[in-house]
Amino acid sequence: MAATNIATSGHTLDASSTNSTNGTSDFSYGFSHTNGTNGANTKPLPIVIAGGGCVGLFLALLLAQSDIPNKVVVIEPQQPDPMSTRAMAHQPPTYPILSKVQGLLPELVKTGSLSSGLCFRTSVETGSKVIAGKTFDNSGEGMKEKGQLLLPQGKFQQVLMKRLAALDGRAEVRLGTSVTSFKATPSNISIQITPEASSMQLGDESVEAAYLIDASGAHSTIRKDLGISLEGETLDAQLVATDLYFDFHAHGFYDANFIIDPLNYGLIGRINHAMDGKPALWRVSYGVPIGESEDEINRTLDEKLRVMMPNEGRNDNGEIAYKVVRVAPYKAQQRLVPSLYHHDARVCLVGDAAHLTNPYAGLGLASGMADASSLSEVLIRVLTGQASDDEKLLSAWSDARRRNFLDTVDKPSRMAYKRVKADVSTEEKIEELMSKDPLVGALKKGMPVQPPSLETKGEELEGW
Repeated sequence: MAATNIATSGHTLDASSTNSTNGTSDFSYGFSHTNGTNGANTKPLPIVIAGGGCVGLFLALLLAQSDIPNKVVVIEPQQPDPMSTRAMAHQPPTYPILSKVQGLLPELVKTGSLSSGLCFRTSVETGSKVIAGKTFDNSGEGMKEKGQLLLPQGKFQQVLMKRLAALDGRAEVRLGTSVTSFKATPSNISIQITPEASSMQLGDESVEAAYLIDASGAHSTIRKDLGISLEGETLDAQLVATDLYFDFHAHGFYDANFIIDPLNYGLIGRINHAMDGKPALWRVSYGVPIGESEDEINRTLDEKLRVMMPNEGRNDNGEIAYKVVRVAPYKAQQRLVPSLYHHDARVCLVGDAAHLTNPYAGLGLASGMADASSLSEVLIRVLTGQASDDEKLLSAWSDARRRNFLDTVDKPSRMAYKRVKADVSTEEKIEELMSKDPLVGALKKGMPVQPPSLETKGEELEGW
């Protein structure tokens, strides 16, 4: 793939802008001790973000719209896939975070849709009975008490990239390139950027930056190069996400349905609306024994879907009425790095590069967006010279994000995973679940459920 620059000015990070004697980019800037120094140069060093997923792009947007003097450069090896359906649901706790960019949330809602309701229900084999549910009134202004935002990652990225491109050269997205090595000094970090094998760009490039932000996901090579482990565990099942066309609404299903069953547990959720004569695209996720091969998953796919779907996924004539378009197995994990800020390397980690969680509480991408939001506040404070102590502030941010993950992401996510595997085969067991599980019990009673905040307020941190 060709390396692509998305920018609105002539400033690009490409091979032609390197110093011919040492391969160092002329984009290297110097400013002050708070945002990187490069000798006699007078311009500020850029902030380099490795990873152009939703978290990395959102962080870039927050920084680029601020008053920092630094340019923001996003390094992303892949061309974004507008059809990608990963991370397709976004929880209401992210709405205040997304609202930090003026007009972004309404644009995202317009691009996607809002969920009309969610429920917990028994499996098809035990009657597909709704245990507790809630519908949302998505009419009117504002986002208070609205449903989840349903917007797949590919379209989310498109919106963010379009906004970055409109920021008059304050930000740049470099597609088809990767961060392959880095070396820090007390005042800056030298980053080696390498074009992908399929890129038309020739040669590595060295860029001097103030900080490197790792938003490159669960398989981060930056984290591995730093020798940082993702501490925690892999849960006792492998999850399989399938995307398929089927009219679940015709069978009384909500937009989001958590299926509770010791064996046939999972999630059935709408991805988009019916369009162009096709029924809506839905996500059906379920668990299989850990270690089950991809071949075995594909071989048993229809058998598993038949026990997950109403009427075995058939129409009134007994014919198979669904069409699978994507099958993606993945591990369910609960993991967290020991620190999200590494002083000696001038590297911060955010999103899946820093922590992993299972999908049943819907807090994976949400926690990454909260990382980005809070880190932007901290970096703006540091890069504008307003922090009382740069290092204390960055370290305090790291500690606060770890605490937030453990308290408001890890615990609810583990509970959500345990919930969907509960035995609710009898009325007595359903009552037992509702008495022990505050979320299901409150939903059954129609009480509002206020999840804890995912946010970290920068002004409350030491060093602010």
